[in-house]
Amino acid sequence: AIMDTQLNKLTKLINDLLDISKMQQGKLDYQEEPFDLVALIQEVVENLQAGTSTHQLLIEGRTEVQVYGDRDRIGQVLINLLTNAIKYSPRADTVSVRVSKDQENAMVSVQDCGIGIAAADHEHIFERFYQVTDREENIYPGLGMGLYICAEIIKRHHGRIWVESRKDHGSTFSFTLPLTYAS
Repeated sequence: AIMDTQLNKLTKLINDLLDISKMQQGKLDYQEEPFDLVALIQEVVENLQAGTSTHQLLIEGRTEVQVYGDRDRIGQVLINLLTNAIKYSPRADTVSVRVSKDQENAMVSVQDCGIGIAAADHEHIFERFYQVTDREENIYPGLGMGLYICAEIIKRHHGRIWVESRKDHGSTFSFTLPLTYAS
C-alpha cells in the first residue's frame, strides 16, 4: 500500500511536469465539447471520497449546469483543488463544493476550514513553482505546480480563478467557466 501511494505520487509529479512542459509550448491537448459540470463534480467527489476517511466532501447547489470545455482538464482542476483542501485542513472534517451560475458563467467554489493563506501570497499562489514559505505550510511539501496548472487550464477555457483566504481561517478557491463557447 505504501509503495502504491508513492508510485501514485511519482506518477502525478511526472504528469504535472509533462503538462507544464506542454503548456509552455502551447501543445497541451484540449478536447472541448458541451458537458454537465455538476455531473463531473459529483463524479470527482465520489472518487475522492472513496479515498479519504478524514473528510466529508459536500456538494451544494446541485442543478444541471452545461458548460463547454475539456471535461477531463476541468476534472483535473477539481481534483487538484479538492485534494489541496483536504491536505491543508488537517484539523477540519469537511470540504464544500458550491456550484452556481449567472447569465454567462458557471462558478465553482471549493471551501475548506484549513490553515489558510496569508494575504501577501494570494496574488502569487497561481504562479509556476510558487510555494508559500511559512513554518506550518512546510509540513505539507509540494512543488508549486498544481495551482499553476489549474490557472492555465481555466485561462484556456476563458474563465478566471482566484482565492479568498485568511491565515488560520481556511480558503475558498473559485473559478468560472463560460456557459457557452467563447472564441
